[in-house]
Amino acid sequence: MPFVEVCTSTGLIKFHYTISTPTCASAQTIDPELPVVLFFHAFAFHAIFHSQFSSVLLRKFNLVVFDLRWHGYTESDTIPHFYGQEQAAEDAIAFMDAIQLPPCHFVAIDIGSMIALQVAVTRPKYVRSLFIMSHICLEEIPSVAEGRTELYNLFISGTPGAMNDVGLGYHQYAFSNRMSNLANAICAETLRINLMNWSPEHFKEYRLASYEIFLHRKAHSQQALSRISCPVKLLYGTNSVVYTPDYNHRLYESMQQARLDVSLQAVLNAPHYLCVDHGNEVNLLIHDFISQSIGDKDNVFIPTNIDSPWSAILREYGWYPERMNEFDDEFITVTFPTGSMSL
Repeated sequence: MPFVEVCTSTGLIKFHYTISTPTCASAQTIDPELPVVLFFHAFAFHAIFHSQFSSVLLRKFNLVVFDLRWHGYTESDTIPHFYGQEQAAEDAIAFMDAIQLPPCHFVAIDIGSMIALQVAVTRPKYVRSLFIMSHICLEEIPSVAEGRTELYNLFISGTPGAMNDVGLGYHQYAFSNRMSNLANAICAETLRINLMNWSPEHFKEYRLASYEIFLHRKAHSQQALSRISCPVKLLYGTNSVVYTPDYNHRLYESMQQARLDVSLQAVLNAPHYLCVDHGNEVNLLIHDFISQSIGDKDNVFIPTNIDSPWSAILREYGWYPERMNEFDDEFITVTFPTGSMSL
């Protein structure tokens, strides 16, 4: 999995990224003959797209994902005093330019939705289609902002047992407290990296990346949305405990009023981070949406016996593929590496 350095107005960034092609789970370059799908991952979960990168349907395309700033293995040498959706979009544009990506089909979830939409507004020619899951593209809901504040204060408090409460809070946010074997493995694998990225000496980064960026976000005006020149699909889970269907409908209605080519769909019983355990349904929707936008006639080579770039590491953290969609954990157990943080 390669790295690329970019220079933006907020400093030098060394982006870690992953490319999967039909024949290679971790490629160095894209196949220039195939469409490119660029993924924008969720907050705190750089490996959230495992189910998509292991999909036979989607692996007939180039699949690319990069670790957002202060997530995964991406490194940053400078900490701006303010980091919002405009700055995050600038980072994404710089990344696309650095590895010379053509216009891409964007697939985004949670914090990634805010960034992908900002890119679509700022640089519409960079985006061929926009598939947004579990969006956070409007101003934050006051009750959710209160929850984020509570989790942030707990994280930096040093209170005994606080980390367990933080973990439970984020599990509820992401998976509605219904954890599958795969979701548990993804959480365990990302926890180790998150605790390094957001260790006590990096609490400022944690504040910017996990708290203030959410609270400071703004909805786009009708004029801004009207700059989007590609088809848009919005997807949400009906079992999200943080954002109600009304929140998703509000963005849909704003895009309709801006005369965008937009559709909205719900995934029954799915949580906020719906692309993990509802991957089969989500993958079909992504595939059909992209195929429709490019006029795909299903004559592209379809790979077999593929694996995702994260399969091996997720197995190390307890993932059993045969239990991928089984919710057999009645209670959530959150554990933290001994000595990983002085909390």
